[in-house]
Amino acid sequence: MKIEGKAFIITGGCGSIGGTTARMILERGGYAVVFDVLDEAAGTAKVKTYPHPERALYFKTDISDYDSVSAATTAALAAIPKGSLAGGVHCAAIAPGADWSHHLKDSVPRFAKVLQVNVYGTFVVDACIADAINSQYPDDGPFAPRTTEERGIIINIASVVARPVPARCITYGPSKTAVLGISAGMADFLGPFGIRCCTVSPAVVASAMMSPDRIPYFETELDAATIFPRRQSDPAEVGQGIVFLIENSMMNDFELRVDGGWRNSSNWAGPKDPRANALSLE
Repeated sequence: MKIEGKAFIITGGCGSIGGTTARMILERGGYAVVFDVLDEAAGTAKVKTYPHPERALYFKTDISDYDSVSAATTAALAAIPKGSLAGGVHCAAIAPGADWSHHLKDSVPRFAKVLQVNVYGTFVVDACIADAINSQYPDDGPFAPRTTEERGIIINIASVVARPVPARCITYGPSKTAVLGISAGMADFLGPFGIRCCTVSPAVVASAMMSPDRIPYFETELDAATIFPRRQSDPAEVGQGIVFLIENSMMNDFELRVDGGWRNSSNWAGPKDPRANALSLE
């Protein structure tokens, strides 16, 4: 798929991975339609700093709210050139941390919130984007013919902690496991429509989600358990993977791990309890 002239909805497009992806799409001649939680003025001001701002649009959107995503997608379709919507890159998510506690019930309220945003939100975003893409083509009824034309691609962001899920990611990790499942189901469902669906699973990315107090822990873990390179990923390295998946039409139902070979389960081989380093739970 060529990016030039095509529009892509990017959730979390004011953040690190999403913002980098939006810039890369714009640099390749595409339209970046950014969904994020900033108010309209702040979000618009942000995307207008991206390359080729005349092709960058912003819509305030709560991905965990169906009505919000549906309305933003409808507005986006009306704002971009007719027939140009070719996909979405779903980056928006949350990873709330909390002090370590061996009482699992303490994590239940946080887990409910993470599921609402990261899991329900992923299904809503994918569904709205897929239907918006297909709305640009004749409606062939409940069972679409197996088209040979490529209509689009949806890319979801999961995480290397989706499998295996380490102890410190007792809420965030399973939410990303579900993202992998949603992507696989979407790929099979949307195949007859000529829409691909893939997943990118980064390890630790230098981003706004990575609060300063977590960095020393992750630097230690990456050095100990990553094959190479033993460092955080740059958002551009994740963005390059996303662009590859968009442009290579044979990539479908595929999980691309951008992780340096990180193995992230709790390691008890050292002299101290590994939980002493992971001071918070996600």
